[in-house]
Amino acid sequence: MAVVLLDASRPDMIPAGAVALLAETVAVTEEVHPSLLWQLPSYELVGLVEDDGSKTLVSSNRDHPAVLERLKWGESVIEGSTLPGGKLLRAVELMDRLRRTGPWEQLQTHDSLRQYLLEEVYELLDSIDHGTADELRSELGDLLLQVLFHARIAADSAVDSFDIDDVAQSFIDKVSSRTPGVLNGEHASLDQQIDDWDTAKAAERANTSLLDGIVTTQPALVLVQKIFERLARVDFPIAAVSPSLYRVDIPFRKHAVGSVEDDLRRRAIVLMNQVRAAEEAAAEDGVAVRDANTWRKYLGMAYEEEVEEAAVDETAAEETAVEDAPAVDNTASEEIDDLDNLGVEELFSEDPIALNKKGKTKKAKDVKVPEVPGMVVREKWSAEGE
Repeated sequence: MAVVLLDASRPDMIPAGAVALLAETVAVTEEVHPSLLWQLPSYELVGLVEDDGSKTLVSSNRDHPAVLERLKWGESVIEGSTLPGGKLLRAVELMDRLRRTGPWEQLQTHDSLRQYLLEEVYELLDSIDHGTADELRSELGDLLLQVLFHARIAADSAVDSFDIDDVAQSFIDKVSSRTPGVLNGEHASLDQQIDDWDTAKAAERANTSLLDGIVTTQPALVLVQKIFERLARVDFPIAAVSPSLYRVDIPFRKHAVGSVEDDLRRRAIVLMNQVRAAEEAAAEDGVAVRDANTWRKYLGMAYEEEVEEAAVDETAAEETAVEDAPAVDNTASEEIDDLDNLGVEELFSEDPIALNKKGKTKKAKDVKVPEVPGMVVREKWSAEGE
C-alpha cells in the first residue's frame, strides 16, 4: 500500500493523489488531528491494532516508527507540497502551551520582558555584523520568541486584548497600504517606493506634531539624530538647540554617579516638548510654522516681527527688516560656533530658548519633561562608598 504524509500545520489538507486511498479503512498514527479522523469513513489506530501493511497509513510525522517501518518495506509516499510559514503555526502552539503551563512564563508581563527584548535585538545586530548564518538564524528565532510571547501575553489581557493573528494582520495592513505601487505592479522605482511609504506613513499619523512617531526609549544618540533630521526639514533655527545636544562628555571615574545616556535623553525630550509647545501655540493663532523666524516667535526667542507682517510683499519685507526690525540676538549661534571653547559645566547648563530674552517674544506653554523609563539604562556601578 502507500503512506500518506499530511502537513501538521494544515491537518485538513489532503494531497490530491491520496483522496482515492482514503475511501476505505486506513491506518493512522496517534498525532493525526481529530478534525481529519471525523471525516474518514473508517480508520484503525496504529498501536492498538497491528499494522500488517494491508492498509494505507496516514500520518503527519515522517519520523514515526510506523512510517519508518513502511518506508523500509519500500512503500510509496504521497505528500503535498508545504507552504512557507507552516512551522510558524507550530511555534504559536508551543508558545501557547508554555504560557498556560510554564511557571515562569505565566508570571511574565510586557514590562518584565523589556530587558530581554532589548538584549535580543543587540545580539541579533551583533550576529549580522560578526556572526555565521547559523548564529543569525538562531538570533532571529530568539527575536521571534519575543514577538510570540508579547502577543500571547496580550491575548490574556482583560482590556484591549489581541493575539498573534491581530499582529500579523497589522503587518499585512501596514505594508499593503504603504507599498501599493509595488504590490499592484504599477512601478518598481526605488524613489517612488520610498515616497509612497513616507506619504502613507505621514497620513497614518494624527499630524499633531512633526516629531510624532519618534520613540524616546531608543538609544539617546539615535534619538537626537532623529530629532535633528525632522527639525532640519522645517527650517528650525539652529540657535534654538542647546549646545549640550551636540556633544557627549563621559566623565572618567571609578564609579558612575549618573547615566550619560539618560541625561542626553532627558535633554532631547526637553527639546521635543519645546517644539511641541511652539506648535500648539502657533496652532492656536492659526499659523503654520514653516520658517525660522516663525519658529523663533513661538519658541519665545527674539524674532523679526516685520518679516511676518509683510509676507505678501517679499521685497518690502526685506527692506523693512533691514531698516526697522529689532536686532536678532545671535548669542546662541555664536555659542555653537565657539562650542569647543566651552567648559563641560557651561555646555550642559545653557538653554538657548531660556537664555534669549531680547526682542519681541511670545512665550510658549510650560514644558514638562516626562520621566525616562527605568529600564533604558541599567547602571552596573554605584557611588556607594566612593
